[in-house]
Amino acid sequence: MRVFAAAFRLQLTIFFHAIGRVSIVIALPFHVLIFMSITRHGGRMDLDQQAALAPALAGVWTMSLMLAGDIIDSDRWNGVLDVVLSAPASFFANLLGRCAAVGTLGLVCFAESWAFAMLFFDADLSFGHPGWFVAGLLATCLATAATSTVMATVFVLGRTALAFKNALNYPVYVLGGVFVPIAVLPGWSHPLSRMIFLSWSADLLRAAAGDAPMARPWLQLAAILLLGAATLGVGVWCAGVVLNRVRSTGRVMAA
Repeated sequence: MRVFAAAFRLQLTIFFHAIGRVSIVIALPFHVLIFMSITRHGGRMDLDQQAALAPALAGVWTMSLMLAGDIIDSDRWNGVLDVVLSAPASFFANLLGRCAAVGTLGLVCFAESWAFAMLFFDADLSFGHPGWFVAGLLATCLATAATSTVMATVFVLGRTALAFKNALNYPVYVLGGVFVPIAVLPGWSHPLSRMIFLSWSADLLRAAAGDAPMARPWLQLAAILLLGAATLGVGVWCAGVVLNRVRSTGRVMAA
């Protein structure tokens, strides 16, 4: 637990002291501007909540993907990755603590998106079901942390995480129902979408933000938590495999 807490604090410190890592936060208002302008131009003020929610979800995934890669890349470039892997402290606890900070930082995306829409578009973003919305946010942050842990673990085996980060961005935006509900996607894509926790998060948060009665919100919440738990289990397994391979080959800094 001490390793987890120390890693959590370290990642927060790194994030707020490196301008390159806060670029996501800087860019997010412009994404809100695009979506809100589209809905307002079409006279669809009833879609204000959806227009504010899409950039927030996109920001959560982008932050998860970028910072998970940066954890490994920055440690490798700074020459400390081999020390982290060989330290007596648990590598997985260290990684999980840093990725938990990444998941927590996802809340910043929601707060920023909502604040920008209300301040500059005078949007009415009241919540029809605030309890379910908060529960969905917290579950999304937990699943984000678990997903970041798996990605960061796998990134140890590559020379750089840049290629992975570039490849995984937009496919998840689409399949995860970030920009549009998965109901409007082709039927063949639905099974793939339901394997991504963001698809359940998007459905739950959209429904909770609206005034209409919610249909089985507990199922969507449970799906987010179960996918997060399953991903965390995969992370534990991957950490063991990666450590064994790295220690047997001796290839860390030039993996």
